[in-house]
Amino acid sequence: ANVAVAVARLGQMAQFVGAVGQDDAGDFLRAALNKMDVNTEHLLTDSEHATPMAFVSLDELGERSFSFARDNTADLNFDPDYFAQGVFNDEGIFHICSNTLTHEALFQTTLMGLQQAQQAGFLTSFDVNLRLPLWRDTSRIKARVLDCISYCDMIKLSQEELVFLAAEESPDAFIADLLTLGPSLVLITDADKPVTLYLADKTLTQATPAVTVVDTTGAGDAFMGAWLYSMLAQAICSPSALQAALSRDDVWQLALKTAVTGGGFAVTHQGAWSALPSLADLSV
Repeated sequence: ANVAVAVARLGQMAQFVGAVGQDDAGDFLRAALNKMDVNTEHLLTDSEHATPMAFVSLDELGERSFSFARDNTADLNFDPDYFAQGVFNDEGIFHICSNTLTHEALFQTTLMGLQQAQQAGFLTSFDVNLRLPLWRDTSRIKARVLDCISYCDMIKLSQEELVFLAAEESPDAFIADLLTLGPSLVLITDADKPVTLYLADKTLTQATPAVTVVDTTGAGDAFMGAWLYSMLAQAICSPSALQAALSRDDVWQLALKTAVTGGGFAVTHQGAWSALPSLADLSV
């Protein structure tokens, strides 16, 4: 949802696919998404299960930690058959993160969504974005992440996530392996250090802006939203368009600059959605 709002704040059309409960929290989230110009046509209301909740705490440096209320909630009961109901019309980018891989049924739903998106000619994008407290069995993380990566065109990992998933393998060797599974590119972020973009035949880097950190909540989502905005603004929203752009360094330099500017802006402001940049805030 954060990424959808980030894309909409930058002026591109965004939809959120998922489920909330028939409760005050669900009503609030639907209204908030609509206010942010995110299309909620495919946001279901589940009358039998509650809306999941995430609670964010900040330390004195603006770094956040999470706790979750997510037991048999609406999102975990999202029906995989729903993806057949006109979600993937026209062309676009289907974006996921690993929060929908934590439970077997929802993991299978996510795979079905990725498969249908690919079949419909969408680009597929995956910000791994691990939240370990959501996982009852962390031994399943790597296999499920790799299963999804095989259906994705674009992958984003933090350096911590890269080391976690690579395990005994070197990070560089693991990234090389990822690029043989199906993705055309892998993005690696590392806090305030430069972002690295790995393509099959080259590596590009982009320094992050020097900023005073106020709140890191939603920084990765702001980065990802700005990256996806740049893809859409450059008409890269199909596998063929992505393949045609792979040799163009100017495309990726612009996308990287846009993404780090978006993430850098977000950490200088309090909150999640309230910290997301508008197009005027990017100035790239």
